[in-house]
Amino acid sequence: MSRFSAVLRKDLLLELRGGESTIALVAIALLVLIVLVFALNPAGGSRDAPAAAGALWVALIFAGMLGAGRAMLAERDNGAIRALLLSPIDPATLYLAKLAASFIFMMVAEAAAVTMIVLFFNLSFDGRLLGLAPLIALGALGFAALATLLAAITGRVRAGDLLLPILIVPLFVPALIAGVKGTGAALAGAQLADLAQWLKILVAFDVLFLTAGYLLFEYVVGED
Repeated sequence: MSRFSAVLRKDLLLELRGGESTIALVAIALLVLIVLVFALNPAGGSRDAPAAAGALWVALIFAGMLGAGRAMLAERDNGAIRALLLSPIDPATLYLAKLAASFIFMMVAEAAAVTMIVLFFNLSFDGRLLGLAPLIALGALGFAALATLLAAITGRVRAGDLLLPILIVPLFVPALIAGVKGTGAALAGAQLADLAQWLKILVAFDVLFLTAGYLLFEYVVGED
């Protein structure tokens, strides 16, 4: 835990000093939402829960891809990844720390995105938003787990930045469908019990890719 905390604290301190990742994530999420608002809700003023749910999860995907890429890019650019691999830190612990950093950055961006969704789609700040919390948290955790693992792979190949979204989006489709359906139901006023089937899919997705990342990260991050 001390090694995990050291890596996570380092990433968070760097972000607090520069703020580049958080600002970029929030900016890209808001830009995506603005485009989708005009595309899906041109008349304005309507309470369209499915459209709002779709816009929110598209923003999550774009922000997540940027966040995961930056979490690993910083280590690759200055060669710090070699020092980390030579240190007593277990690769699985390094993976969990990078995942935690990406998850925190994504949740900050998603908090801003939810606020904008409520304003843009003329929704209300009421109890229905509480149902979004587990859906968004599970979706962001699964996406961070998947993206961190794939970012470590694509970071070693040419044009890895272009390859990353091609790999992430198809693999994230099951969680994306569950997230959009669950979010739409939550915004429409469904109770937490009615969201159980979508939450189970998200939990299964998270367990699958958290386990895969924990077991495989040491093989994909090592340098020849």
